[in-house]
Amino acid sequence: MERLFEPLLTQLSFFATGLGVIALGAVAVVMLLMWGWRSALFGLVLIQIGVASLMVQVHRLSIQWGGVQILTTLLCVSLLGLSARQMRSRQAARPPGSWLLRLLVVVMLLASWRVFDIHLAIPLLNPSVERLFLWLSLCALTTLALSDSPFFVAVALLSWSIVMQAVVELLAPGTGLYAIIGMAQIVVALACSYLLLIDLAPAPKPKPIPTDMTFTGLPSARLLPTPERRMLPERSGAAPPQQPPPRPANAAPDASAVAEGAQ
Repeated sequence: MERLFEPLLTQLSFFATGLGVIALGAVAVVMLLMWGWRSALFGLVLIQIGVASLMVQVHRLSIQWGGVQILTTLLCVSLLGLSARQMRSRQAARPPGSWLLRLLVVVMLLASWRVFDIHLAIPLLNPSVERLFLWLSLCALTTLALSDSPFFVAVALLSWSIVMQAVVELLAPGTGLYAIIGMAQIVVALACSYLLLIDLAPAPKPKPIPTDMTFTGLPSARLLPTPERRMLPERSGAAPPQQPPPRPANAAPDASAVAEGAQ
């Protein structure tokens, strides 16, 4: 592994200069402004290579440590890239507002850094590297605050891990803590990749439970006209009831009626 990464970490002296430190800080700003999954993954790999080269050349960390960090970051970037590629139509990286809003956030972050004079007190760390690590941590915190996507949550946590790996190896060399942090990085990348793939699946629709309110929205059925009942014909053989003939007004009273009245 040392032979594989020795030319990259020892001969790439650009990141060990002041201009290289500024370039790494500018990469973090570009990742915030562009807010795309391709630019974020490319910037993450570039920051990891730059930090590893810087720590190997300035603080004399082992080449094996730098190679392990680069391989871990490449594995995490590959996992996130495969998941984000499946979400082209659904926009895996949802931007939090316009680029002008993100530019305003970066300007306010720079102004706050200069006004409040934020600095880290880490022993054995070069002052320029200390400021770079502080800036990378602030950019990661800003990304975590602005994003609601699992993809950029992973990018922010991996950016923090790059800084943490360098500081832990500088303060406690030879303890193997970088292996534990590297495993945590892979777990974070796997978890966020899984959350990205969950967004691809359609939300399950619950089965409706039939109630009285369920049928109110249904269209009313067309009522068929009821057929008219035909009246039964009258019986032709029956004779109509006979009415008594009308009695004239000046007719003499009936004898039976007079006898009944006398009794």
